[in-house]
Amino acid sequence: MPSSLKARIKNRAIWESSTIKVLGVIEMILGISLLAPAVIALFYGEDPWIFVYPVPFLLILGTLQYVLFKNVEIVKPASGLMMMFAAWWVAFFVSSIPFFLHGASFVDSLFEGVSGFTTTGMSAIEDSSLPYSMLFWRSITQWAGGIAVVMIFLFLIPMMGIGGKAFVNNELTGSETYKFSMRIKSAARNFVSIYVLLSVAEAVLLMICGVGSFESITTMLSTISTGGFVAGGDGVAGYSFAAQVVVLAFMFLGGTNFYLHYRALNKREFSAYRKSQEFIWTVIWFLLATVAITAILLISADDLFAVDIGNTIWHTLFTVVSMGTTTGYVITDTIVWPLAAVMIMWMVMLFGSMSGSTSGGVKIYRFLILRSYVKNGIYKMFHPYSVRDVRVDSRSVSSDAVVSAVVVITMFLVALIISTIFLLVSETGMSISESIGLSISAISNVGIDMGGTAIHGLSSASKVFLSFMMWVGRLEVVIALLLFTKTFWRDLISDTNTGVRQTKKRRI
Repeated sequence: MPSSLKARIKNRAIWESSTIKVLGVIEMILGISLLAPAVIALFYGEDPWIFVYPVPFLLILGTLQYVLFKNVEIVKPASGLMMMFAAWWVAFFVSSIPFFLHGASFVDSLFEGVSGFTTTGMSAIEDSSLPYSMLFWRSITQWAGGIAVVMIFLFLIPMMGIGGKAFVNNELTGSETYKFSMRIKSAARNFVSIYVLLSVAEAVLLMICGVGSFESITTMLSTISTGGFVAGGDGVAGYSFAAQVVVLAFMFLGGTNFYLHYRALNKREFSAYRKSQEFIWTVIWFLLATVAITAILLISADDLFAVDIGNTIWHTLFTVVSMGTTTGYVITDTIVWPLAAVMIMWMVMLFGSMSGSTSGGVKIYRFLILRSYVKNGIYKMFHPYSVRDVRVDSRSVSSDAVVSAVVVITMFLVALIISTIFLLVSETGMSISESIGLSISAISNVGIDMGGTAIHGLSSASKVFLSFMMWVGRLEVVIALLLFTKTFWRDLISDTNTGVRQTKKRRI
């Protein structure tokens, strides 16, 4: 934007509110994004107006907010957190509008919006009832959601001067951020560039493997974002083996720390992958889970000689990577798996993949911190006077990072217990295993229940609750729960009152 235009916009601002200004930008972006599925609707002879109707309102409202409000010089933590919370829920509600106009209930529409932008991939609406344009919009919400967290943590909030380092460390823990000397804005730009590059590469490869153009694009939108929405039909299960290999590869790339991609693609430091303990242990964990589940499936088979071992290994590996990266694609019927195999898959879903990626879950890096912490504790039992640091990637981890890892892991488990109990109460007849699987799927943003529960058959209360849990899990529980603390609201009110007083003084 030309500097003269920026100056004119700034001079027209009447009030100060970074939150309202940023929300205006988000509303304009969402308004423009709705035009894409409208074009798809026209191409396939469908109704484009369910996407067009909200556009003028969003563009006008967003422009007014952007022009009439200006950023405050320093955004304090409480105000910054409120901005982040509001940004998420504006995206949720706007993305739900087309579903509502298409005829879905308000609860189902909101569920779809939350599931999309949190890259969870659960759906309360049967795919067979959705036209091409709606399937495309649903995939777009996931693709946008894949970069939303990093854009918020690495760009919007630090840009406005609040706890930049703390927020960066939250989402890029394990990224060697102590070496990451780039400016926040440059970091966000590089992330988006890599994200787009991987997206285009996957779509092209899928087309080469014989997947149709529409399915290639929608699958790409839901794969690199580790979202997992499917564009109807048999989904990935109906693809050729080559296409499934492509999907597996890009699921794993989406679940890989994007700072490692940056070092490999921008700096040509391909050794970054093998030097990262988190990357190595993620690979090891996925392989161990694959071996364990394959062994269980073979042992539990009625006729071992009738089992296609190669097919079993491939289906298990694909499922482990899909669940571990919290994508949620399936190419086999997991409902018939023995409980032991399902329980291992629950762990895979809860652990998630790498930090700094688009995947959900606890993240492997936190378990590496916990492993080192426990190892040191055991060592000190035999050598009480020894002093040993918690170390990952041959670097000392601060005590704050250790505490943060323990708190996040604990809160994920607490959230899982609460969610399981709620579903058992709200859904009469749901088994414990089904409620556990559904809870992990929501909290870890996986989007598939190993018990095969039909989401559209759940009560409205359960759908609203799961929508909330998907959002809580996407923000790694602890950050979302800050919204419910007295300290947050007290500081927010104080920040608001201070801002109002300062604005009045400037006018005088």
